[in-house]
This record gives sequence, structure tokens and C-alpha cells, in this order.
Amino acid sequence: MEFSAEQQAELKQAGHTHPKPGVRTRALAVLAVARGQTFTAVAAMFDASYHSVSAWAHGYRERGLAAFQVAPGRGRPAQVNAQELEDYARQSPRQFGCNRSRWTLALLAQTVPSLKGLTPAGVSQALRRCGLAYKRGQAWLLSPDPEFAKKKS
Repeated sequence: MEFSAEQQAELKQAGHTHPKPGVRTRALAVLAVARGQTFTAVAAMFDASYHSVSAWAHGYRERGLAAFQVAPGRGRPAQVNAQELEDYARQSPRQFGCNRSRWTLALLAQTVPSLKGLTPAGVSQALRRCGLAYKRGQAWLLSPDPEFAKKKS
């Protein structure tokens, strides 16, 4: 396949700097094709199938770098219901029968139905994907000075 110098420069740039690793891999694979490698050789280098490399190269020729993006609706469906997680996380655990004032990751995993079976690390990742941040509560120590209460008033 023939690719212009501008296309090869674009593929090289995307292959080294694109934020998504899948796009970087596809760009470098198509760059190898552009430099004269066969689909079979490139497929062996990138541990992909001949058909995948061919589809990436033809897709790039038709649509540019947009062809390397994963289409919405592809891949494994989300296990966590984002709206449900947000509804639980924005309320007190006491609303759900838990005798605590703050959520813990383990408590969220036990309480939120779509988080059942997740580890605390998995719950943390689910919170980040939903745009929520988890910060553990800290105990307050106002001052070690025994005269603090008198001085404060």
C-alpha cells in the first residue's frame, strides 16, 4: 500500500504520542505496512491477525486516525451501574442500614448491588470511572497542648 510522507509522519507521531495505547499500536502497525512490510509480517510483529492489520491499514486510508478508535458499544459491557453507584455514594451509609457515618470501599462493595464481588481496589476504580473521588476520613487532633481549650475560648 502506498502512503504519503505526511501520512507516514502522522502515523509515526500517533504511534509515539497518542494517549490511548490501542491507537499507538495500530498506528505503528500501519506505519510498518507503509514502510513496505507485508500484512503477514506486521501481524507477526504485533501479535495480531493478518485480517486485523489489513483492516487497520484500509481503515486508515479511508478515515485517517479516527479508524483506530474503538467504536462505542464494543468490548465488555460495564458491570457497574454508574448512576446507582453515584446515588449510594452521595448519601450517608446510615440511609442503607449501615451503622457508620462514612463509606469505606469495602462497605460500598457490600451495599451497592452492582458492586457485589468487587475488591476495594475494584470499587476505587469504579468510583474513578464514574467521576467520583474516594478520600478516607481522617481523625482530627486539634492541638497537643493541654491548655488548648482555654486558649481557644
